[in-house]
Amino acid sequence: MDELATLRIRTLATGGDAVGHPEPPVQGAAATWFVADALPGERVVVRPRKLARNHVVAELVEVLEPSADRATPPCPLAGVCGGCQWQHVAPAAQGPLKLAIVKDALRGLPVTPTLAPVAPDDDGLHYRRRARLHYERRDDTLVLGFHRRRSHAIVDVQRCPVLVPPLDHAIARLRRAAAVLPEQGELLLLSDGKRVVAGLPGVRATDEVRARLSECLDRTLVGIELRGGRSRGRVGEPLLALDGSAALPPMPASAFVFAQARAEGNRAMVRHVVVRAKPHGQRVLELYAGAGNFTRALAKVAQRVWTCDDDREAVSLLRKLAEAEELPINAKHGDVAALLPRIAAGETRYPVVVADPPRAGLGRAAAKALAQVATERIVLVACDVSTLARDLATLVEHGWRVADVTVFDLMPMTAEVEVVATLLRAGAG
Repeated sequence: MDELATLRIRTLATGGDAVGHPEPPVQGAAATWFVADALPGERVVVRPRKLARNHVVAELVEVLEPSADRATPPCPLAGVCGGCQWQHVAPAAQGPLKLAIVKDALRGLPVTPTLAPVAPDDDGLHYRRRARLHYERRDDTLVLGFHRRRSHAIVDVQRCPVLVPPLDHAIARLRRAAAVLPEQGELLLLSDGKRVVAGLPGVRATDEVRARLSECLDRTLVGIELRGGRSRGRVGEPLLALDGSAALPPMPASAFVFAQARAEGNRAMVRHVVVRAKPHGQRVLELYAGAGNFTRALAKVAQRVWTCDDDREAVSLLRKLAEAEELPINAKHGDVAALLPRIAAGETRYPVVVADPPRAGLGRAAAKALAQVATERIVLVACDVSTLARDLATLVEHGWRVADVTVFDLMPMTAEVEVVATLLRAGAG
């Protein structure tokens, strides 16, 4: 089936693709169609690419009736590079559209999500301080950039309009080391807004590699960490301190440790989590704490914060932060999904629990255990609204109610979203 069809777009699905119905219906095909690059209210022409029993996946051919929220993509690689899938959306419309996706996903819960006012008037460019790029070496040059859309082929990116300028600078510097890099690999980058550190997994720290990479360093690209097999090496200083202020100690991070991509939005989200958690003088359990993005703020006012994360490097950095700042933090390396049922089976309980799980979410078993471990408040941070909906439903089923849900647009030009939900014991004020 390769005939063109006309769709009226109804809404957006989790992940950012548009959902529409063919006008007129297409015989022998499902009534629900998914298509990238379209917006609610639009009438578009599409070509079907994958037919399933309950839906059709199609590609956009032409926009017949454009939405007022449609914009000209700011990047010449839009539609080719897979790094940003929402460049066709006007920056001011991206947050509200993400809010609509969250509302739809949580429609079964008695709560009305709201949108956090994180820089609503900016252009959505030059904000991203973290990036994972891919490369292929061709003789002594690099094809370096992001994967092509729906492909593992690499689009060479000389400049990326969503990256902070220091990252573009670092990418150009690191191209000089092409001759000593493997035939293919990844490049991890992190910036504090002025300086950049890099990570090269799968690269052994030979003398030749160190020498060539040392030539790439300057006042902006200040450190590179190498990890090949079990060996590790470095040139320069591959650690940065992120998001510090007069009231908050910075979080130590390397290119190999997770950090939120948008500095301003992350600061707003940290403040929000602390306000919702009400940790003052409380015993706090923080799950998936990483290197301490929320922990450092919670520990400033809590009686003590116990944390757990399965990333050994992040846990090590958090322990060093706790020691250096004399913060009441007990950082544990472990599997949260296994830890929660063990705590639930014992007598230890925590008035406040903050959890920031990966995209897969807590899972039903862990969420059920969490419902027993926490006694007063749960603050749940999620980057996938579908798994968040599942986890919230489990917590509600086991005696909690959702007090509020706030949506943070931390990655403009993409459909990615961060959602913070606050839960209270059912019946609590």
